Amino acid sequence: MTPAPPTALAALRAGAMFLLGFAFLVLAAGLIHRGTSGSVTPAERHVLTTAVLAVWPVFVLEAAWGVLCRDRTKPLRPVLWRALIVCVAPPWRMAQPDPRTGLIWVPRIGWHEPGKELCERLEHAFAGPMVLAALMILPVLGLEYLRADEVRATPWLAVALDASVAVIWVAFAAEFVLKASAHPKPLRFAKENWLDLAIVALPVMEFALSKWHAAPLARLLRAGQALSPEQLARMERLYRLRGVATEGWHALLLLNVVARVLGQTPERRLARVREKIAELEEEIGELEKDAGALRERVAGAPPAPAQNQPETRSGGATGRLPSDAVTATSRPSGP
Repeated sequence: MTPAPPTALAALRAGAMFLLGFAFLVLAAGLIHRGTSGSVTPAERHVLTTAVLAVWPVFVLEAAWGVLCRDRTKPLRPVLWRALIVCVAPPWRMAQPDPRTGLIWVPRIGWHEPGKELCERLEHAFAGPMVLAALMILPVLGLEYLRADEVRATPWLAVALDASVAVIWVAFAAEFVLKASAHPKPLRFAKENWLDLAIVALPVMEFALSKWHAAPLARLLRAGQALSPEQLARMERLYRLRGVATEGWHALLLLNVVARVLGQTPERRLARVREKIAELEEEIGELEKDAGALRERVAGAPPAPAQNQPETRSGGATGRLPSDAVTATSRPSGP
């Protein structure tokens, strides 16, 4: 049964939730990249945290409404999984399938069925902007590592650096969310595009580690207790892990720049497509050989023995001699 086309109200809701999901992504980027900066003020951190917590319940309520208004003829489990993901990570709502029709609404494309065609359209749409966003990391790294003292001493430069890193992260996160939502199997997409997933996830891990570490440290300082060597060792390991996460994120960004710059030209894409076609043709040829060998074995196999046929053993089960033996006994033995 073909579902009814989305109504104008459904399109309005999808567009509003897309914008709200993108706004949440921007706020989360500010909280992750600016909230952990050494130059952030308590007022900035409070505003970002309050804005994120104020918008979050809207996604929870809208996800619950989608579960209640879903198409009852379709399985419930995928709808529940998508709703749970949106409740945990609200930016995933930007391009989630409609619970009634299963279609995805994307700006400048409209309603579209998730699948290969939509993935290809998004790939072409993101190709140019993502290369520019990836190249932005080069001057950002220069400021962060070559002009670190100057950045710390200049408040506006520190804000500009944090904002630039946040913009880059938002671009990668939005691309990953849209492409994963458009893919028929999001988990397979995440596995195949682990580099993009790592670029998005590592800053979140860094933010979580810093927050988990700050709370026990603050309690220890407020209590006025001396830090034991074991506690200092744990703190050192946490800071080292945080540094590894940061360095890994930067390295992955640079690797992504190289991959995109070297892989987005039409000539290189055509060469990759031809290589894939050749590999598939070779695999098809091997399968055809195996199928031919199996057909020959099936055609040349001896017929199965007849069922319920008595065995002839020493004259047969009836005690009669075979015909050759009867002829030999009736023939004279002499010349």
